[in-house]
Amino acid sequence: MSVIGLACLLFAVGCADNQSASAPATEEVATVTQEEHDRLKTEVTYLNEELRELREYLENDPRFFLHLMDRDLNAVENGRDARGSFSDYFVPNMAKALEAGASRQEVENRLNRAIALAEREIFLSSFIARLMSEGGPDAVRSYAFGWIGQ
Repeated sequence: MSVIGLACLLFAVGCADNQSASAPATEEVATVTQEEHDRLKTEVTYLNEELRELREYLENDPRFFLHLMDRDLNAVENGRDARGSFSDYFVPNMAKALEAGASRQEVENRLNRAIALAEREIFLSSFIARLMSEGGPDAVRSYAFGWIGQ
């Protein structure tokens, strides 16, 4: 709920910031009292703390990073774009999953799936396509585990 509240608040603030002085005269102007401003400021501070705690929790849960990798693999397999690239998102998530306590086998399973998709010419990004064309699965594994340091 807190995250939804934060998103709504940020959207409302963003919309207010995007209004220009030359806006049509038919637009209404909202006035915020100092009390409302203070309440919203306190709420934003609270939501930021909640978000920080949630992020801290997720960063220590290997299942979260495994889920992110699975989500990207599912997306590209179903013809959608991955959330991020292989080198800037997928491989760093492999490292974070390992750091959070995932087994090497769990992480390697996701990498193997990325390679299997690439062999079918379904790529997480152009970089994995280039690695596959230059050196095949070994090049992909070498890059990923070299980046991770394992």
